[in-house]
Amino acid sequence: MKRPKLKKASKRMTCHKRYKIQKKVREHHRKLRKEAKKRGHKKPRKDPGIPNSAPFKEAVLREAELRKQQLEELKQQQKLDRQKEQERKRKLEDNPDDEQTNVEPQQEFEEPKSKKAKPGKQNPKKLHCQELKKVS
Repeated sequence: MKRPKLKKASKRMTCHKRYKIQKKVREHHRKLRKEAKKRGHKKPRKDPGIPNSAPFKEAVLREAELRKQQLEELKQQQKLDRQKEQERKRKLEDNPDDEQTNVEPQQEFEEPKSKKAKPGKQNPKKLHCQELKKVS
């Protein structure tokens, strides 16, 4: 209950209410664990690896290491590509003059096409953007 000249209501509660809430939470978690058991969601077993007695163990381990390195290189390449893409987008946002110089020649070529297409079929966002570019 909020007291008149205070900003926030008190967070105090009776022990009976607090214990009741804790009990409900425990029951809820127990129910969730029981459902998970029924569905069969168990932790996946760890890969035991290659036994020492297996033939060609060294070759298999080398192949696994190579695959791991290739995956790592691929991830690095994708990361670099994403960073370059973000930098390019930032540059376009920072320099709208460059963007407009690139867009204006394209608009001249697109205008005859847009005359053929009905204006109602075009995307309303595109129409709005075109109007804004004409104004600025």
